[in-house]
Amino acid sequence: MGSFDDLYGQLLSFLNNIMTRGFYVLLAILFFILVQRITVALIKSSKVKLQAHPSISGITISFWLSFFYYVVVIIAFLGALRIAGMSYTSILAGVSITGLVVGLATQNILANLFAGMMILAQKPFDIGDWVTINNFSGSVKAINVLTTNIETLERTEITIPNKLLVEGPIINNTRSANRLWNFSFYIDCPQKYLIIKEKLLQMLREDKRVVEEPTVFVELSQSGVKVTVRAAVKTSDIVSFGFSMQESILSLLNEEGCHPLSVAEIRLGGENIEHKH
Repeated sequence: MGSFDDLYGQLLSFLNNIMTRGFYVLLAILFFILVQRITVALIKSSKVKLQAHPSISGITISFWLSFFYYVVVIIAFLGALRIAGMSYTSILAGVSITGLVVGLATQNILANLFAGMMILAQKPFDIGDWVTINNFSGSVKAINVLTTNIETLERTEITIPNKLLVEGPIINNTRSANRLWNFSFYIDCPQKYLIIKEKLLQMLREDKRVVEEPTVFVELSQSGVKVTVRAAVKTSDIVSFGFSMQESILSLLNEEGCHPLSVAEIRLGGENIEHKH
């Protein structure tokens, strides 16, 4: 009977410990979620207020708010572990066991962090600028502590580690007032080239988005007669100009009874956008 009572008492003690520990674990989780959500709300409201100040650049706001978020989340996570009953000594002991993995992760984290600070100091772009980074072109949406987000024309969001930005060239197309639109295509009616050339030049000269004298010239190649159109266009109009001009060129060729055999290339200020044969 005494042994049964001892076993029963141990069972109750065990269940009590589990319930107590579970309560503190639940409390730790709720604490972390609450702090995280309050931080997100605070960052959103602060972002709106800071964006009202034109003297503060968009990347400065984006980076430091992201930095603040990570700092608060890390502190909240450590606080949650403490509430759950874990001592910092046991946490450090666990970290030492996986020191190699943590070391490699920390190295990458620090590399991206310092790269972000370098970008912030140099300011090669701002939020909303159209940039080309590592063969990806898009509008800068945000720069965070570890990564930079850009959105392509297809509305695809690309996340790039900050260290890659400082290791390679960054092409900021927005900071150039004008960009060169270079469009090449092949035609099957070389006898009508002069007529097509004059009409193309007339269209370009009448387009108010073209800021300099355009050029149209022909090249002979193994693929046929290659016509190239070049026009300097305001950066803000380059995308709409490209789409509308391609439609105008196609309509002109149809009027003249010609057909485009293929598109050779489309370049925006030297950036290769498309290449077909």
